[in-house]
Amino acid sequence: MIQHAGPELTWLNAQLRQALAAWPNTPARAAAEVWVALWRVAQLAPARERNTQAAHPAVTAAVALIEARLGQPLTVPDIAAAAGVSHNHLTRLFRAATGETVVGYIRARRMERARHFLQATTLSVPAVAASVGIPDLQAFNKACRRALGASPRGIRAAQPVSPHSPAQ
Repeated sequence: MIQHAGPELTWLNAQLRQALAAWPNTPARAAAEVWVALWRVAQLAPARERNTQAAHPAVTAAVALIEARLGQPLTVPDIAAAAGVSHNHLTRLFRAATGETVVGYIRARRMERARHFLQATTLSVPAVAASVGIPDLQAFNKACRRALGASPRGIRAAQPVSPHSPAQ
């Protein structure tokens, strides 16, 4: 599929340059950076619209920032500042628009991406953990067990994601 990356082009270009720079010293990290870029490309599809279509502009900005920086440390105050609202106001708006907290949304998105990477790639578990913003393997293992019901290795051993099956 070919589609225009629009405003994402600058970010994708920077992400791929980061991967190239990381390759000589840390190939696993480079692979993770490439998968983050590919995940972002997959999210460009029109089906990407979530239940934030009619949301407040601050929620839309917050979701875009979260998606752009999912593999990096994220705090609600930083997200709120980037969206131009207070921490409390973003929390209220976000829950009204999505039905969940900002932290819950971040956690869920990280685990969705982790499941995808574990089932659809051969990235090492540490590379997957780093690419979803949870570089501590113990914390990643615990988060997978809590959110996905199995260890990262157990998720990898499960049935892979089929391109024809509904998204998980």
